[in-house]
Amino acid sequence: MSNTTPTNNDEIDLLSLLETIWDGKWTIVSIMVVFLLSVFGFNIVKPNKNFTARTEIKPITSFEFDKYRLFNSSLKVIEKENKDKDKDKDKDKDKDKDKDFNIFEITEKSLLKLYIEKIEEGTLLEKAIYKLNLLDKDNFNSDDEYREAVEKFASEIKVSKPSSKNTGEKSLYHTFTAEYNNKEKWKTFLYFVTDEANKSVKNTITNRFETIIAVQQQKNDFAIKDLDIEINNLIKDYDIITNNKIAFLSEQAAIARKLNIEDNTISSQQFNSQNTILTNVKTDTPFYLRGYKAIEEEINQIKNRKDKIPFIDDLHDLKKEKRNFEQDKTLKRAVSLFKKTPLNNNAFRATIVKVGATKFKTKNKMNLVYALALVLGGFIGVIYVLISKAFKNRLNDTVNP
Repeated sequence: MSNTTPTNNDEIDLLSLLETIWDGKWTIVSIMVVFLLSVFGFNIVKPNKNFTARTEIKPITSFEFDKYRLFNSSLKVIEKENKDKDKDKDKDKDKDKDKDFNIFEITEKSLLKLYIEKIEEGTLLEKAIYKLNLLDKDNFNSDDEYREAVEKFASEIKVSKPSSKNTGEKSLYHTFTAEYNNKEKWKTFLYFVTDEANKSVKNTITNRFETIIAVQQQKNDFAIKDLDIEINNLIKDYDIITNNKIAFLSEQAAIARKLNIEDNTISSQQFNSQNTILTNVKTDTPFYLRGYKAIEEEINQIKNRKDKIPFIDDLHDLKKEKRNFEQDKTLKRAVSLFKKTPLNNNAFRATIVKVGATKFKTKNKMNLVYALALVLGGFIGVIYVLISKAFKNRLNDTVNP
């Protein structure tokens, strides 16, 4: 019986494989070079143009803000005038509250905030994408698909706060960040968006101011009308009260004449109390006891009054209040000062956006692509060498059985 161990032809000889790979190393290197040159050539013919654009959005300078200081300073004057009016109006606190003018202060932060709101809202960005054809409509199968692509692209345009978390780059200002593939077209897009955003901010502030002024003016007009009604009511009430009083006095005078009471006959008692004279006057006696002379004279004086204003209680205060409303120049001053701000000229800008200073960072991943090309070329080269060696061995076995 033979002790020879049978050879297992299915076992893999690693040393033999390594030797085969080593022998075919130049073939493998050649294939790797072919893959590398192919990728390199493709990149030359059709280079990667995608980039990340970052544009800083800065608040207006202190020099530009100085142009708003005169208007903002008027707010303190308005507040002072309101406090002075409040001192004269203690009886109606609700009306005092309505007298507070809701005129807002314009600051660098408020302008920047409005500008960013206009950008982040998205409508302005979509309008610019459509107008400037940032996405070629011919590349889409339908209008709906094109519209969805525009909305998606607009949503990917970000306004980042001063932070280095998102971009990896430190910035003291807000940044306008997006990805695109055409620098000149992107700059045109930024110019358009900035101009439109400034116009929108300008219109928003102007409309808000005009609305506040209109509302306050309407309140003032209503207040004046209400005061007119109160004044007329007081005058009517005075006439009614006076007529009633004359009727009463006429009746009392007639009674006094009937009783022939000419002068005041209201009894009084006098008595001495050491060094003091005390008088006890009865005041609950009938009015006609005053005598018809005094009563008829009072009637005559009332009827002959040329100016009844001094005899109407609270009328002076109401007229004074109405005069304050009519002579109030607060709103006119605010409008005049508002017209002197940059919001009333074409040079207005809510922020400083220097499109020319936009930083473009190419999204070049070719190093990774080249590395993958080398790895893939090496792998295919190894497979080719091993298969080629296997075919040669089989051919040799067939020729030399």
